[in-house]
Formats: sequence, C-alpha cells, structure tokens
Amino acid sequence: MSLIVLLMHSLMVFASSAAWAASENQTPFSIGRPELEETFGADTPLGRFSYQAGQGLRVGRTGLTIGGFTTAEVEHLENGERRGGIEELNFLISYDPLPFAHLFAELGVGSLAEVGRGRRGIHSNPALEVERLYLDLGTRDALRLRVGKFQTPVGRWNLTPREPHLWTTSEPLIVEEVFDDTTTGAMLHGSVFPQGGALSYSLYGAFLPPLDAQSDEHPVRRSAGAHLEWASLRGWTLGASYFASQRRNGEWNHLGGADLLWFPHQRVELSGELLFGEGSIEDGATWGLYTQGVVETLPTLFLVGRYEHVRPPGGGRDINLFDLGFAWVPVPYFRFKADYLIADHRHELAAPGLRVSFSLLF
Repeated sequence: MSLIVLLMHSLMVFASSAAWAASENQTPFSIGRPELEETFGADTPLGRFSYQAGQGLRVGRTGLTIGGFTTAEVEHLENGERRGGIEELNFLISYDPLPFAHLFAELGVGSLAEVGRGRRGIHSNPALEVERLYLDLGTRDALRLRVGKFQTPVGRWNLTPREPHLWTTSEPLIVEEVFDDTTTGAMLHGSVFPQGGALSYSLYGAFLPPLDAQSDEHPVRRSAGAHLEWASLRGWTLGASYFASQRRNGEWNHLGGADLLWFPHQRVELSGELLFGEGSIEDGATWGLYTQGVVETLPTLFLVGRYEHVRPPGGGRDINLFDLGFAWVPVPYFRFKADYLIADHRHELAAPGLRVSFSLLF
C-alpha cells in the first residue's frame, strides 16, 4: 500500500502544478475546441455529400448522417493474461425525417480479431449487435419523448458516448457491475434554462423486451428511474439518480446515487459518482464511489488518475482500485490511452494490470 500512497501523492502534486500553470495562461482543453472543416465532399442531386473526420458523412438533404468508431486494445495483466485485438467496430446512424422526429441507431460488430497468450493464431467471432436504437419526438428542449433502446441515465459515466470519449481503458466497477447499461422502453426528458445554468431531467421505464439480449446479461423484467442534473455556468455540474428494477422473482431492488463534474481550471477536470442500494445485475446491497481527475499537462496530452472504493453486492471484502495513466488526443477524432490498474487485493471483479488502447472516430 505504501507504493499506492506514493503514486497517488505524486499524481496530486503533479496535478496541482499543472493546474497552477493552467490558471496562469488560461489555455483550455485542446480537444474538441477547433471547428472541424469538411474533409471531403461532393455535390449530388440529393444535395451535398459532406464528410467531416470524426463527425460522419452527411447524405445531402436527406437528413441522414452515418459515422462510427473503432477501438483496438492490448492487455498485460498481473494474473498472467496477455491479449490484444480489435475490440469493436460501431456504426452511428442519425436520421431526421421530420422537424419533430430524430432516429438514432448504434450498431456494433464485436470480437473482430483477437490474439492471446496460449492461443494460436488470430481468433475472430464477429456478431452484429444493436447497442442503441431509439426515436426522439418533440420540438422543444423542455419536453421530448424517447422510445426504444437507450443508455440508462444513472450517473454520468454511463451517458458518455462510448469509448472514444472516455479517459481510461476500463470502466469503474459501480458503472460496469451494478446496473444494466441500457434500458428498452420509453423516457421523457428535457432541459430548461433558468438564470445561472441549465436544469435537465429524465423520467424513464422499461416495459419492452430487450433487443439483442446476450446470454451473459441479466435483463430485468421491468425498471423505472429518474435522473436530475443542474449544470452551473460557474463550471460545475451536480446530478442525482434513482433506479428501481424488478427481478425475475418479482421483488424490486432500489438504487440511488449522485454525480459531480467540476472544472476548477480550464485545463483540469474533476468528476465522481456515488451509488448505494441494490442494483439490477446481482442481488444484495452494495455501495461504491469513484473520483477521477484529468489534467492537460501539455497540449493534447492528459494525465489521468482515478480512485474507486466498492463493496461487492451481498457483502465481502471491500475493493480499493487505483487507475493511473495518460491519454493523448492529437485531434478530436483520435484518442490513445494507456493506464495501469492497481488493486489492494485479488478479486474476481478486479483485474489489475496494464491496458493500452486507441480509438478512432470516423
């Protein structure tokens, strides 16, 4: 544990120094700031076909946009496991047929290619999955109706648009192991803009059979929940979540949580989440939290550190995790990440070791 304390102390000292430097020159995060120009385009009878790297292809005047992303990852874990390959190829499809209707789909092809220690050759078992598929109806920011399969609005991490926008190669345990990351049903959502910030809400419920339910998933019979978020113009955002899920035996589990995002400086991002109660994946009470800091130390180079504390569902020894690494984002549509996960003890939910990945938006 002394090594862990030393690493975390070094991270905080380095982050403090970088934050002081950022406050001196007030340079914002280097990613996502410049406007992306058209990479290539062509005029057609349907209108101009315009492609922007990382933003997809706009198909003339049809209202259709097609894009996506792919991710490759390499793992060198402390338990001796060595593996690498192309994790996924996802297509993002957006269609606006009418002013009040927006259709979105995310189709993923997983297990494209993998090599591993003790396995000969390249293994591939691609399968098409419907990651998200929903229809948004409405013309006002204050009230919209979403129907289909969408990300479950619990906390902040689960609403991040997938791998190319994450800072680490692994998810916090309270996001990955406590509740189902998608809901198939309906959701009322919207935002209002009082003085000083924006107030957003989501009210949702699952009543439709799941799309592409995997054999290792445990979709609930029914679920319902709410998420409320206040985004201040002063650089911080605070959210609260409630999630109720009905298990196959008819009983209901209840989960509550809170999340925070704060930009103390223009080159520093701090975030965290807290969850407590009973989730939808496993029965038994649990609670956990994570805190994460991101500091732009050099233009496009970010130092990342995360601490997690989790009590496994149903009891057992608490897990403490430290994830330390960096992310390099030379352009908004490319992200290279490397981090090392440290655990205070071995557990089936924790796999300490080195992970490296790169993601490309197209």
